Amino acid sequence: MSYYDNFSVDTDKFLLDVYKAGYVISYIAMTMNVIVFAILCRKTLLSPATILMQGLAAADFLTALSHYGFEPLFQSQYICETKKDVFLYNKCYLPYPYCSMAFHLSVLSFTFHTVSFLITTCLGIQKVVAILFPIWTKYQLTNRKAAICCVGFFLLSISISIPRHFSAWFQQGNSLNNQCSFHPIGDGVLQYSSIYYMMLQTILVTCCCLVMLMSTVYILYKLLTNKFRGRITEQRRQERRSVIMVIMILVVFLLTEVPKVILYLWWCYEYITGHFSTKMTRGNEMSSLWLIRRYENAMSWLLVYFTDIVRGSDQYRYIIFKFPMEVINLITIVGCMSNFVIYFLMSSKMRNEIILLFRKMCNYCAYERESKQIKDTTNSTEEEIEMNQIDIIGNKHVYDVERSWTNRMGNNCTYSIGINPTPGIRDCTKELENNPVQDTGDNCTKKKERNQIQGTGDDCTKE
Repeated sequence: MSYYDNFSVDTDKFLLDVYKAGYVISYIAMTMNVIVFAILCRKTLLSPATILMQGLAAADFLTALSHYGFEPLFQSQYICETKKDVFLYNKCYLPYPYCSMAFHLSVLSFTFHTVSFLITTCLGIQKVVAILFPIWTKYQLTNRKAAICCVGFFLLSISISIPRHFSAWFQQGNSLNNQCSFHPIGDGVLQYSSIYYMMLQTILVTCCCLVMLMSTVYILYKLLTNKFRGRITEQRRQERRSVIMVIMILVVFLLTEVPKVILYLWWCYEYITGHFSTKMTRGNEMSSLWLIRRYENAMSWLLVYFTDIVRGSDQYRYIIFKFPMEVINLITIVGCMSNFVIYFLMSSKMRNEIILLFRKMCNYCAYERESKQIKDTTNSTEEEIEMNQIDIIGNKHVYDVERSWTNRMGNNCTYSIGINPTPGIRDCTKELENNPVQDTGDNCTKKKERNQIQGTGDDCTKE
């Protein structure tokens, strides 16, 4: 059985504007996480905690990318049609193959977000262990082990989400409007990808939030007691800042994850009590597909069917519930972005590295600009030198031509004398007689011009 991939938005399409705000926040979050990852790669900052922060930055970058990173492309491809129920609304969809692309990105958003909260939990545990066993942590918790933890979390999350990519296949619909249709592959894969995966996700998120909460309380307790009191040294000051930074990361993550945890727990309760099979009018297969493809839309419909918080028609209540679901997504992306702000505020090394990075960038830009100016000046100087060389070569060539022409005339005269002595002498004599006359005429003309300038008499005329 096939289903069409579409969703409802309000008449003014404010929901699509929320998507636009989402990709703006996502690009900011991606940029900040790239900066954090690049700065923490410096050898002076490498430690087990910073390696975990690098893994967290990579996971947050991929989470933001899979959530809204391709939304500008989708915004240009959305096709919306006006429908009427009790009120007017828009039915929107993505044409093929963009619908398949959006499906896999939706799966990846869960995958990388799972990595994010696993690494955040590990960061809190690492700080608790460092407080309890400082000597053991210094010698046993190495950079290599921290890197193995990050890679292990990525592999774990990817492995449990791979079947979700193969739970449905997409094709172009038979309708004239190019609407995309998707088909479930099998009941077993579909059931794991929706029901069992959501239960596993609920267990993981709930356990991680509980561990983070306990870690935060314990670290805060040690911070306020005698653990960090005494003579304030530079090492103690850095340790105190590090602890405060971890506390802020854990608190922000808890605040951004609590709404999702509440939704997960509510979904598990409704499923375990058997309400899905009795109240779902579209069948469990359709709801399972929507949990994979569009989690926010599926949860909005579930809230419509199982709650009476909002009054009105089903479409109206669905659109109302859709807005807080998207706000939860935006809060998740803000949580991905907040780590950069926390690092910048609490770590003096991070601030110094960022300032140094921007100084290097400015110096590089200035160096490139000066190099371009020097190169342009050098090119213009070389062109002038080449032009001067060409002029010199040209003048020399003219001089050589004149000299060779003079030599040729002399040689011709000598040759004529050798062959025809008498006529040759007569001809050459005529040429010699003509030349002095011409030279005399030229000299007289030059003298006349000079005498006119000097105001003297015309000696040539007298002569």
